[in-house]
Amino acid sequence: MPDILLLALGYWQDLAHLWSEWGLSILTFANVVLLAMIIRWILVRRAQPKASAGLPPVVDPETDDPGAFGALTPALAAQIPESAKETRDFQLLLRQAGLHRPSARYTIYAFRFLLLVTPLIIAGVCAVIAPQAWTLPILVAGGLSSAVLSIIPRMYVFLRRRKRYEEIRSGLADTIDMLGMCLTGGLSLLDSLEHVAGQMGAYPALAEELRTVRRQAEVGSLKLALEDLTRRVDLPEVRQLCAVLSRGTQLGSQLASSLSEHADHLRVALKQAALARANKAPVKLVLPILFCLAPAALIVLTAPAFLELKQFFDPSLMKSASGKGVSFGTNSVVDAIRDLDQRVIFEPPPTEIVPPISQ
Repeated sequence: MPDILLLALGYWQDLAHLWSEWGLSILTFANVVLLAMIIRWILVRRAQPKASAGLPPVVDPETDDPGAFGALTPALAAQIPESAKETRDFQLLLRQAGLHRPSARYTIYAFRFLLLVTPLIIAGVCAVIAPQAWTLPILVAGGLSSAVLSIIPRMYVFLRRRKRYEEIRSGLADTIDMLGMCLTGGLSLLDSLEHVAGQMGAYPALAEELRTVRRQAEVGSLKLALEDLTRRVDLPEVRQLCAVLSRGTQLGSQLASSLSEHADHLRVALKQAALARANKAPVKLVLPILFCLAPAALIVLTAPAFLELKQFFDPSLMKSASGKGVSFGTNSVVDAIRDLDQRVIFEPPPTEIVPPISQ
C-alpha cells in the first residue's frame, strides 16, 4: 500500500510540474479557441436570413448542406490551400466518383485537415510528457502518421471512382442491348433511357448516369448531355456509346442495329480483357513465389547439408571416434587419424604339437 501511495504521489508531482510549465499556455490556447468559436457563431446567426412572418424559411436542398461537421466544415476545409486548377480537378474527380453533393469537397478536405493535425497534436503532447530521449522518435512517428493519414480521404475518392467505373463497364453491354430493344419497339431515345434506368437495379451507378443524361437532355440538348457524360465517366466504351448516339440523332439513322453491333463489340472486348487478366496471373505470382516459397524450400533442402558441413569444419561440434575426447577439424584430421590405433597385430598361426611316437 505505501508503494502505491508513493507512485501516485510521484505522478501527482509530475503533473504539477507539467502544469506549472504549460498550464498558462494551454489555458490561453483554449480561451482563444473558445472566443473564436463564439464570434463565428454570432456572425453566422447574423448572416442567416430572417423568416417572414407566418411563412417558413425557404430551404434549398442542393445548397443547404452543412457537411459532415456542420457549420465548421467549410472553415476546416479552408485550412488546406489549393489553386483554382486543383479545385476544378478535384471537383471533376468527385463527380467521377459519384459524389455530387455540394458539401462533398468541403467534407473531404475537412477530414484531410483533421487527419493531418490530430497526429501532430498527439505527438506533441506525448513528446512533452515522455522522457527527453523519446522526443525525436515520437515527433518522427507523429509526422509520418500525419502524412499517411492525410492521404486516406483522397485515396477513398480514387478507390470509389475505380469501383464505380468497373460497375459501369460491367453493365454497359446489357444496357446497350436494352436501349436497342426499346428503340426497336418505338420508344424515343429519352424515354428509352428512362425505361432502361428503371430496369438496371443491379447497376445503380449506371442507372444514375442514364437518369442524369435524360434530365440534362430535357433541360438543354442531348449533345451537351452526352458530352458531360463523357467527362463524368472517362471510359473508352462510354465515349464510343456517346459517339454512336450523337451521330445517330444528328443523321437520323437507325440506332438499333448500331447499338446491337456495339454491344457485341463490348462483349468481345470484355472477354479479351478477362483473358488478358488470366494470362497475367502467372506472371504476377512469380514474385510471391520467389520471395515467400523459394526461401522456405531452400532452407528445407539445404539445411541438413549445411549442418553436416558445420559439424565437420567446427572442431567444437565433432568428437573423435576414438573416445579419448580429442576434437578435430580440417587442420587436425590427419593428427586424429594418426592417433587412432589402427595397427594390425600379426599373430603366427598356432603350431601343432606332435605327440611323441611311442615305440
